Formats: sequence, C-alpha cells, structure tokens
Amino acid sequence: MSAVAPAFLPEALHIDIPEIDNQHAALFARLANLKALCIAANALPVVEAEALMLALRQHCATEERLATAAGLDFSLHAVKHGKMLKSIAKTLADVQAGKMDVFSLIRFVEYWFERHISEEDKNLGRHLQQAQAAQQ
Repeated sequence: MSAVAPAFLPEALHIDIPEIDNQHAALFARLANLKALCIAANALPVVEAEALMLALRQHCATEERLATAAGLDFSLHAVKHGKMLKSIAKTLADVQAGKMDVFSLIRFVEYWFERHISEEDKNLGRHLQQAQAAQQ
C-alpha cells in the first residue's frame, strides 16, 4: 500500500486489494486537499473538482476491470457507480451555479465514498480475494 494510505484511508475501510486500497487512499487525499483549497479560497477550485471527477471515473473503471477479470458480475455495482458519478457531477454543477455551497459538496462526497466502500467495496474485495484464491 502507498505511503498515502495510512494518513487518509482508515483501517476499517481497507478491502485488502492493494490496487483498490491505494486508489481509495489517493481519493481521500484528493478530498482532503480539495477541502483545504476550498477553505482557503471559500470557493470551489474548478480544476481540482474536475480532477476529482476524473479520479473517481478512473477508480470505477479499475474496480470494473478487476471484477471482470475475476469473472464476477459487476452489473449492480456499476449501476451504483453510475448513479454516484451522476449525482456528484450534478452537485458540482450546483456549486458552480451558486445553488449549493462547496462544503455541502465535500460532505456529500466524503459521506458517499465512505458508505460506498463499507457497503459495496468490502463485498467486492471479498469476492475478488475468493476468485484469486480459487485461481491458485
């Protein structure tokens, strides 16, 4: 696991798939950085917000790639990713349009991300580990 992980990924959210845990840690680090920038500027830095969305899309693609390679049905998980990405993109647009404050966005993303890891990615991790064990 990367050096970023201990600082930004709580142990309770590790799923024991290093590639995913490293991405989760990097996403938490990105959120912490975005929060600090928002506090400093009292505004949403658009470049950082777009980078967060790109990182989230890449992370979702990684999970799908690993699940597909392991022969797992990822369809329900992918639907949840799609809903999350759409919801975060809408919230970003609302912040940019002045309909919502930036700190509500950050709380929403942090809450969603932690809940998704706990409720979805932990199961994905177990299934990936079982698939890896079966291949050995």
